[in-house]
Amino acid sequence: MRRDDAAEHGQSVFVARLRRLFDEITYVDEAGRRRRFSNQYVGDGTGLSRSYIDGLRNGRNTNPGLNVLTALAQFFNEHRSPDTPSITVSFLAGDDSGASGENASLREQLADRDVRAIAMRAGEASPRTRRQILKMLDALESDQE
Repeated sequence: MRRDDAAEHGQSVFVARLRRLFDEITYVDEAGRRRRFSNQYVGDGTGLSRSYIDGLRNGRNTNPGLNVLTALAQFFNEHRSPDTPSITVSFLAGDDSGASGENASLREQLADRDVRAIAMRAGEASPRTRRQILKMLDALESDQE
């Protein structure tokens, strides 16, 4: 959610992003149902109280410290799907000043495990081998057209 969009809806970027994490990062219970994490569970995992987390989610507790942002980012990183982008303190804090559209697109693409594996192997290759890999990718793409 963009900073302007969050402000329009009467909530901070942090609140909007924290709510989004609670909505999107889930677990499967013993019965095989997808469930959201409770404030209590997140509190137990972060060392924060259930009521403090509730206040963060509802915008009553404002201006969380670096230790709170770090604990939340760490908790959600430990529980996110491996094919999703990492959660950072900067993301939670709404600091998108350094993120251009190109960087966001790159982060989304690198979230895919296969793309990361290809990039890592290409990074270890010689410049000549990288050029050959690019030519092979070009040939594969032209076959798909």
